[in-house]
Amino acid sequence: MQPYIFEVFSLDHIISLIVIIFLFITLLKYNEKIGIKDDSKTFLIVLSILMIFLDISEDIVRVFTGYYSITKDLPLQLCSIGVYLAAYNLVYRNQTIFNLIFYWGFVGATNAILTPDGDLFELRIFFFYSQGYHAALIFAVLWMMVKYDMRMEYKSIFQVVLYTNIIVGMITLINFILDSNYMFLRVIPNSISPFLMGEWPTYIVMVQVFSVVLVLLFISIQNYFMKSTT
Repeated sequence: MQPYIFEVFSLDHIISLIVIIFLFITLLKYNEKIGIKDDSKTFLIVLSILMIFLDISEDIVRVFTGYYSITKDLPLQLCSIGVYLAAYNLVYRNQTIFNLIFYWGFVGATNAILTPDGDLFELRIFFFYSQGYHAALIFAVLWMMVKYDMRMEYKSIFQVVLYTNIIVGMITLINFILDSNYMFLRVIPNSISPFLMGEWPTYIVMVQVFSVVLVLLFISIQNYFMKSTT
């Protein structure tokens, strides 16, 4: 197989964004018309299984194509952890977990969808896998917001930043043991994201600063467009 060269806003990228937007609108606004009830537990279970399947099946494809590596393909990226937490939360709806995936989804996954790291896509299928599970993470958050009135509050920002940095600390240790770069804590990703500024460790600090600013913005948007029940 020829290696895949990803380019931001290439035809593949634009098509994936159009498909994601179409699915979001269809499933969030017209779900009842296509037979998915707002309170459908079956849909949430299927969605949860699909989210986990996306991550596991990508690993299977990587194994069979010779592109699997323990130093980059364990579910230790922040959004990968978020996918598993979101799959759980679609069924059980824990507020603390919701706050975390709100933060990771709207800030991290949105950035990953709009400005992917092309170094992660040795084959074309891996790009679509990445777009798929990042979109699923964001969709899970939106579903819980729209259908179950879950909200993140400003006062929760300190909590999610604290928990995130605890996880970062654990992943830093794993990176040291495996000589890996999970969460891009050792080497800056190959991305055109405007939030990646400076060299190590400056870009890590700047990403966190911009992440807090963005989550403040997303909470403001949430409160503006959706009636808060808190």
